[in-house]
Amino acid sequence: MNREPYQSVLVIDDHKMIINGIRVTIENLFEQFYEAYTGETGVELALKHQPQLVIVDFRLPDIEGNMVVKEIKYKLPQSRILSYSFNFDENAINKMFSVGVNGYVLKSEDDAEFLRAIELIMSGRDYFCKEARNHIINRISFQDDNTRLLIANMEFTHKEVEIIRLTCYQKTAKEISDQVYLSERTVEQYRSNINKRIGARNLVGVIKFALKNGLIRIEEL
Repeated sequence: MNREPYQSVLVIDDHKMIINGIRVTIENLFEQFYEAYTGETGVELALKHQPQLVIVDFRLPDIEGNMVVKEIKYKLPQSRILSYSFNFDENAINKMFSVGVNGYVLKSEDDAEFLRAIELIMSGRDYFCKEARNHIINRISFQDDNTRLLIANMEFTHKEVEIIRLTCYQKTAKEISDQVYLSERTVEQYRSNINKRIGARNLVGVIKFALKNGLIRIEEL
């Protein structure tokens, strides 16, 4: 990547081998690397160093990762948080999503997906691996059914629909701009306007809208 490294990252995981692996993978992306092996220590280090990114496991020896995220998000709302875990069960993923993580990636995924998640999260977007997206969508797919007619009555241009679809596939602004022949800045403006219209605060909100209105199928995600 041809850019200056980010300032700092904190990894909270009770497995030293995992932390060492993460360090090797992202050592060129951050100037400072902090590590913690318990949730309590993780919160203390987060408050002390105020990292730009926190990478946290769901299963920790003292408290669950969602409680760690809740505490950090409350006191450091500017910090971005990625859940990196072996847990792919619905309960764990939904707990992390509920407290505001910006992404969820399974440890079984390859380094490319892990790095892509970090890239998107640090650019201000969210990233959830396929398993996480499916669980989250299943959780929210039947909520707010009374808004369906309002959503269905919204008018979108072909270009807007294409941008919604590509956003659901977690394409970057650069990738979308190449496909729809618009500048990256214009694509970002489109996405911002679309999010406001459909009431989506993050990627999952856009996916929910697209699924409910037949713009994508869950099998495509």
